Amino acid sequence: MAKAVQDWAAEERPADQGRRRFLTATLVAGGAGLVGTMIVGANSIIPPPFVFRGTIEDTFRKGGRVVRVSDFQLWDGIPAVWRQAFDDSGEVIPLTGYLALLIAVESRLLQVPSDEVFEGRTMADFVITAQLPRRDTGELVDASIIGLYNRCVHLCCRPTWHRYLLPGVLRDFVVPPRTLDAITGAEDPIWCRCHDSMYDPTTLVRNVHPPLAVPYIGARHVHGPATRALPCIPLRAAGETLVGLYNPEEGGHPEWYSAYCR
Repeated sequence: MAKAVQDWAAEERPADQGRRRFLTATLVAGGAGLVGTMIVGANSIIPPPFVFRGTIEDTFRKGGRVVRVSDFQLWDGIPAVWRQAFDDSGEVIPLTGYLALLIAVESRLLQVPSDEVFEGRTMADFVITAQLPRRDTGELVDASIIGLYNRCVHLCCRPTWHRYLLPGVLRDFVVPPRTLDAITGAEDPIWCRCHDSMYDPTTLVRNVHPPLAVPYIGARHVHGPATRALPCIPLRAAGETLVGLYNPEEGGHPEWYSAYCR
């Protein structure tokens, strides 16, 4: 066995050496070709600077439909997308818009800060009032539709409204939500199931977003780990259609809902 090893090591192998040189040259050439291909490919696949052509709507949409006042009954909540972008053909541009939550609360329970937020108006001027039917009896009740940016201020998960039953162990509220005094019976607050933060849509308060020192108005937090309010989206009605205000010249306040998930 040792002899075999010695014979193999001592023999002359010019053909093999040539084959090795050939393989080395092939690999080098192939590598160079690969690099060249990558460079050409990169030049060909890097897109030009994005130029948006189309429209951005300030309406709220769910499942492709524009949300209207008539879509609500008292205490209904509608998760929607606000400010979606549409291309020239009218198709939705994916991943555009803000996640929003629209909730119809009892007007008698609604509390808003008295501070003016735009040209002498308070936040009460930026909710939509309407008479809406109760789910249980159909009786018309004075209601207020609230617009909220649907990203939890804790870690930016998506809160829900009455999608799940709130367990009793989580009812240790920091402040009891006014939703518990609903005419239809106690209504649970907004609940973010990621970490159990909760918000009261009937109690709007003024808060400050600490990292950016942005003052804003939102639905008061009533259960941690969140320590501040869920920011509002100021609303107006265009007929039956709900419209969110983005332009500060109209009463919008973009930093209220754009400062949270950075």
